[in-house]
Amino acid sequence: MPSSLDDNVAMTIRGWLPQDEIDKVDRYIQQSAQVQGLMVRGYLRAILSQHGTLKPNEWQFEYGEKGKPRLTPTQFALSGIDFNLSHSGDWLLLAIYQQPLGMLPLELGVDIERCRSRTNIHSILNHYFSEPETAALLALPSERQRDRFFDLWALKESYIKAKGLGLALSLKSFGFDLSVMKQSTLILQSSEKTPPELQQTGFTEQMLFKQQVGLQFFAKQESKSDNTKLGADKPIGVTHANVLSASEADTWHCALGHLNDEYRFAISIDGQAIVADSIEYQAQMSCINTLALAYS
Repeated sequence: MPSSLDDNVAMTIRGWLPQDEIDKVDRYIQQSAQVQGLMVRGYLRAILSQHGTLKPNEWQFEYGEKGKPRLTPTQFALSGIDFNLSHSGDWLLLAIYQQPLGMLPLELGVDIERCRSRTNIHSILNHYFSEPETAALLALPSERQRDRFFDLWALKESYIKAKGLGLALSLKSFGFDLSVMKQSTLILQSSEKTPPELQQTGFTEQMLFKQQVGLQFFAKQESKSDNTKLGADKPIGVTHANVLSASEADTWHCALGHLNDEYRFAISIDGQAIVADSIEYQAQMSCINTLALAYS
């Protein structure tokens, strides 16, 4: 996402928004937050219009108990569109799944994460990761553990967002197995020339993409007497995790992609109505200026 908006583009996007969304954007104190809030809403409406028959100003949303946005029932029935979005740093990720009309909404969640060098990953493992996830991560060479941490974190966030339950859903009640995933390449289509500064970050149109990441659900029993040490002074309580029935987990399609060495993204979708073992993904990079001009 650009750090600033052309005045004409900003006016176009504001013209798409109902008053309550304009009020939310204007309540941000920092100008950069207002710009980001306007762009997120503009991208969502313009890209939805690329997949549906409505204009950007015609889309209507409602929100789940924890704030997850979705189309109103009437507009979902007319379009079959489920969506979810996430942003981190300069990137906004928007996932759209369009079903045949007459189907029920799916649970869909996405997350994009920046691999941060200052995050103390080991102090977080025991609180938010399942025992198998922690064991698999610690078995890796130390130089690979940080990348695995943020891969798992993106996957976990995408699943939580798909469920729409926020932190009411324990991050230790489910886990991901990256040993069974299938590696492929996802081609990122773009009508814009890739900026040189983006190419310098290792970004490429051919992204590393991994499908069929394993998902497991756990019943946890904490053991207070069984403790070990990680590093010099970080106690890790051992959790005896019993794997629950795989039938529900088997309906989920989970995928992991890398934009470059710094950013990775994850997608979780409950595919009960999807017969195929894998989903055919299409990826596109869009510029807000171009989108706004197309619908101005």
